[in-house]
Amino acid sequence: MPSAQVTAPAVRTSAFFRTVGAIVSILEVFCVVMMVTMAAIVLLGVFYRYVIQRALPWYDEFAEYLLVWITFYGSILAAHRGAHIGFETLVEMMPAAVQRVVMLIGETVMLLIQVALFVYGLRLVEAASYDIAISIRWVRLSWIYSAIPIGGAFMFLISLRRIAALWMTPRP
Repeated sequence: MPSAQVTAPAVRTSAFFRTVGAIVSILEVFCVVMMVTMAAIVLLGVFYRYVIQRALPWYDEFAEYLLVWITFYGSILAAHRGAHIGFETLVEMMPAAVQRVVMLIGETVMLLIQVALFVYGLRLVEAASYDIAISIRWVRLSWIYSAIPIGGAFMFLISLRRIAALWMTPRP
């Protein structure tokens, strides 16, 4: 679906819009740090396994957990940029008024999915609250799974912002 980046000035300067933008900026740095950390851990694990001939028992599990976090937090960034899979070509062929309605319906469906991510993610976090990682005994699985409801909540805010932008943008 086309991104709702064309927004009215009142929406762009609202506190909500700026707050979401600031959160996304912080999240970009966090994702970069996680990606660099994951690459360093994998390289360290390969070095230990093939050069020192002694495998680290924790590196692959830790890299998997970072990949889960990168996936869910990266999806927030993709949602912010309007980079998730969509039907841009089809929507752009429609009249402007229909485009707006289709985009509103699409964002509403996304809100429902994000609510499900949040609700069921919280249930998963609660169910895993006493489970610990196999090779990293001090890591609780609920910490890892927390990326699911957090990702759902932030994408919900981004969708709300898009819906507000669609409503505030002057009609063609």
